[in-house]
Amino acid sequence: MNRAPLADYIIGNLLIFSLGIFLGAYFQADLLFLWPGIDRDQPSTAISNPSSDTSPDISPVPNHSRSASNNSINLPFLDQPLSLVYSETLEEAVIQQYLHQGAVILPLGISFGEPGNVVITAHSSGPEDYGPYRDIFAKLSELDPGDEYTITTPTAVYIYKIYDSTIVEPDEVNKLPSYDERSTVTLVTCWPVGSNSRRLLVNSELVNIDFKI
Repeated sequence: MNRAPLADYIIGNLLIFSLGIFLGAYFQADLLFLWPGIDRDQPSTAISNPSSDTSPDISPVPNHSRSASNNSINLPFLDQPLSLVYSETLEEAVIQQYLHQGAVILPLGISFGEPGNVVITAHSSGPEDYGPYRDIFAKLSELDPGDEYTITTPTAVYIYKIYDSTIVEPDEVNKLPSYDERSTVTLVTCWPVGSNSRRLLVNSELVNIDFKI
């Protein structure tokens, strides 16, 4: 086996293990899945691509401070912007702690405004020890294609439009979009609410950027 495929295989399995744990560990169920991995060199064929043929100019890489006040997402079903926390690891214990501060951006090497897919996750349900945001994505399924939301960083406000959503089995997390020339975001949570049996993926594409100059 060549070194690159072996590395992809190892990384893929680490990603699905971590995703299966922190997204699907409702009541701390033991979940372990085999994930073929994310191929960042080819566009995803598992889900439909965004309809737009062009993307706004690539933005500067946002400030990756994990301070909850620096980065936020404002979704139609939220009463106020939700803090975004950058995780530097896929370790379950660390991510679970960050989920007490808001939604978590997974460390997949893509920033807002860059070509590729950013993955943001948060709880849809859970016990009280999951923290104050234990059900913050409970209404994620209410988002429809065409709905817009904003992500605010220290450098810009990014406007994303929903283009697709799908419910997948836990071992189908490979249906997350892989590398694409567009700038996209996938919002991920467990589905249905109160269960960890499936995953809800809500995909969106960048439609505008308001730079803070």
